[in-house]
Amino acid sequence: MLNSRSQRWMLALIQVLVIIGTVVATPFTPNPSPLLLPKGPNPPRVDKCNRSPLWISTKIKHEDCLQALEIFRRHEGQKPGSQRFEFLAPGARKTSTLLPLTTPRMYFANTCSIALLMMRAIPPAYLPPGVTPQSWPLNEIETLDVLKNAATEVVRECVSWGQHGGFPLAGWVARGQFKKGLGVFVFETGSAMYKMVKNERYWRGHGIFLDADADANRTLVA
Repeated sequence: MLNSRSQRWMLALIQVLVIIGTVVATPFTPNPSPLLLPKGPNPPRVDKCNRSPLWISTKIKHEDCLQALEIFRRHEGQKPGSQRFEFLAPGARKTSTLLPLTTPRMYFANTCSIALLMMRAIPPAYLPPGVTPQSWPLNEIETLDVLKNAATEVVRECVSWGQHGGFPLAGWVARGQFKKGLGVFVFETGSAMYKMVKNERYWRGHGIFLDADADANRTLVA
């Protein structure tokens, strides 16, 4: 017969063994991520990439975006990259002594389009997912170097990443030395976003639209 002290030790040992058995038998389940992204070696920062059906309907090709970037650099390369310019929404008046550049400005090659748009001029339905209209300025100050680097960043993190196991994504970033009121966008040529930017009536005849074919380039207002 076990005395009362031995019985207490035996009961405690049984309880410990039950706890250990429960832990071993229960598989570890990590907390689920609130956002499921396609697998890939370098997942993009989700605050700038998206697959909105207004921005991408079928597929953006990485090589086309590289060509669109080259059109951007070639066309704007005539201007000093480090020089500050005043970017204007359609119909806006310049407010500084800086050289003005009108928007929209779009550079496209096959499936890929890159556009510089004043955030305030974009119809609310076409704003990036999760972004609501704000008191963005009609004018914004920025350098072309910053904008070229921003476009390259979006292509690298959104479109290029999709070529490595995921799917190509559209994307954008905001730039501007006032209130980040100038958007750099990458989306599919032929998408609803593309058609909105190409709508000359909406932009009241302002903007430049350049593609890989020099004969097809059209400049409305530089």
